[in-house]
Amino acid sequence: MQKTLPILGVTALGLGLPLAMAFAGTGGCNVYDTSLILPSTVPQGKGIGFWSGKVGKCDSAGVPRESDRPAPTSDADLPPFYLALSTLDLGERGPDGKPNANVWQTQGFDLDGVCTNSPTCNSGDSIPVSCKNPGTAIPFDGDYCRDNTFGRFAYQAAVVPEVAKKYGLNADNFNCSLCIGSYNFIVRISQYNGKATDAQVRVDLYPSPGLESVLPWDCRSDDWKTHPCFTPDMPWKVQEDVLKGPRTGNELPDSKIATLDAYVRNGYLISALPNDTLFWFPGRNAIATAFPLRMQSSLFTGKLVRSQEGTWTVEDGMIAGRSKGTDIVKGFRQIGLCESDPSYSLISSFVNTNLDITASGVVDPNVPCDSLSFGIGFTAKQAKPGKLEAVAPLEECKTPTPTSDAGAPDAAAD
Repeated sequence: MQKTLPILGVTALGLGLPLAMAFAGTGGCNVYDTSLILPSTVPQGKGIGFWSGKVGKCDSAGVPRESDRPAPTSDADLPPFYLALSTLDLGERGPDGKPNANVWQTQGFDLDGVCTNSPTCNSGDSIPVSCKNPGTAIPFDGDYCRDNTFGRFAYQAAVVPEVAKKYGLNADNFNCSLCIGSYNFIVRISQYNGKATDAQVRVDLYPSPGLESVLPWDCRSDDWKTHPCFTPDMPWKVQEDVLKGPRTGNELPDSKIATLDAYVRNGYLISALPNDTLFWFPGRNAIATAFPLRMQSSLFTGKLVRSQEGTWTVEDGMIAGRSKGTDIVKGFRQIGLCESDPSYSLISSFVNTNLDITASGVVDPNVPCDSLSFGIGFTAKQAKPGKLEAVAPLEECKTPTPTSDAGAPDAAAD
């Protein structure tokens, strides 16, 4: 049996792009119900919120849906404001900063409405799956049925020295690169009333090659954590070909990566993203190589918080969805990890044998899985868009040449 459930209707690039996500499974975990409130002992945040509930007998993180949209309001909208990501959490490291094989289980959404051997579900039911995995072992869900196999993959990549050292693949290196402004993703929030509830909000995303003046802290040393990161008045460069029109002033024109019908509920921004959105930081000189993650049926969520000074931040952010296995392998080829690299077969084998979900959102145990689920945590703070800059397109199996020695691209990861 095949079932899909629309999460949010999205229009981008002038085309209707309905996003669908699977919502039903097999066995005992096939009915999702947000009216069944989770016990107070279930940790809130990192994918658990007003959208969470039950799947059969299992406590489920759930996933925000179109039916969660609040009723329209008549409040006036604030002027647009911009945000830049300040931290990323790939789910591969614990609070102590060391690689941890289990952290991935604690963040992300239950994207498919199916509890596949989740460690927090002891219902005694048979193990349902949302699609047919090509490997011999069934990829399992995280806590509260979270789907985040990419997080487990990030841990595996982080502990392979030949990969981690060459590409700097760990959250600490990524966060230093964001802190000093090596690269980023700028987010514009508009048509927002500034309150905890808004039925219609627009979200535009702009890849950024970095601050106009990158901060001088050395990402090879832990000392960078003792220095201040970027501030709201520091201008960020913007990838020019993502703009839908010419720029005529300080404000950016609309982006080709946009959600026209996001909403805010309980202070949380819920924004579906267009299919084939490329989440990639276009920086060539950072200590951590930016991995190009092409996303399907993806969500950009987080709690909007306004400070006493009037600046905005995002707490408990989550970027979640699905990425086709072929796109993930292609992403590694685009950062230069190819057949000549001894780790290539290891990486491609992990991806191809751990596919756990479908890109289309269909839930059917007889349909082959073709994607990895992901749930990437983040925080963000107010930012300022700066000058436009051309960005060279990604190429497969061509090692990028850094534009400068800032960020120390040849430094080893831990």
